[in-house]
Amino acid sequence: MSEEEHMRDESISEVRLKMEEDARKRKERAEEEWREYEEIRRAEREKEEEEIRQLRERRERRKKERAEEEARMAEARAIEEQKRRAEEEERTRKKREEEQRKREERERKRAEFAEKSKLTTRRNFVINKKAGSVEQVEEVKHEEVQKSKEQLEAERKAILEQRIQPLQIDGLKGEQLRAKAKELNDIILRLEGDKYDLEQRFSRQSYDMQELAERARQMNKGDKRGTKVQNTPDPLAAKISGLPPKISMYSEYERVKDHRSFSERQGVFSGPLFVERYERIEPKVHVVMTEDGFQVGDAPQHPPPPPEPGVPAEPTEPVAVTAE
Repeated sequence: MSEEEHMRDESISEVRLKMEEDARKRKERAEEEWREYEEIRRAEREKEEEEIRQLRERRERRKKERAEEEARMAEARAIEEQKRRAEEEERTRKKREEEQRKREERERKRAEFAEKSKLTTRRNFVINKKAGSVEQVEEVKHEEVQKSKEQLEAERKAILEQRIQPLQIDGLKGEQLRAKAKELNDIILRLEGDKYDLEQRFSRQSYDMQELAERARQMNKGDKRGTKVQNTPDPLAAKISGLPPKISMYSEYERVKDHRSFSERQGVFSGPLFVERYERIEPKVHVVMTEDGFQVGDAPQHPPPPPEPGVPAEPTEPVAVTAE
């Protein structure tokens, strides 16, 4: 073998050795990187497993706490419901006992009253009461309270039939009918007058009551004892319905009225109208809008306004109008 071939073989062997060395280094580096990756991945898996374990423990702990809380709340609700039922039963029992006691009290009083009524003897004397006395009025009121609605209605009808007499106008002639109508009209006028007088009397008495109550309040102001504060502006007006004000501004039952007619009352306000007259400013030109455009011409002449009635007309001078 020649020297050149020997050198070539040596160079080839060196190159092969170098390539094998590079391949070995790459393999070792790859294995090292893979081991590092495996280590990192294992650490990440351990961390994830630890987090999952902690989450599961936390969930189990919360579930247990929630179950304990629900059990505690259910027990509290049961105790509250039991307490409410006991209070309701106690109130019902007390109410039943109170009703029973009142019923027994009424029965006892009724029995005592019946026993006293049997033992009470009637008096052997009679008291003649005067007409219009307080005892008689109270007795009449007590009897009216004890009467039923049917009895009161029958008494009302009987009184109305007694007071309202039927009209006997059968067979009356014209003059007699007019006299009867005049008589009925006089009765109506008299009744209206009595009604008005009674209303005015009631108004004056109500006013006097209000004044007396105000005086009593003013006199009691200096009393050492405490006085009750009234919430209403006028307690007497709040108690008595229809109480008039202190000053009667207008009454619909006023008899004195204006007997003048409408034309007579209107004549009071009629007369000449005195107003200030202003001079009219006449336009100098007249502008009209047409299809061809604006047309300018002389302004139209307006006649002077008519004079007011009762006011002499002023002489007017002709004024020349020129178009600009």
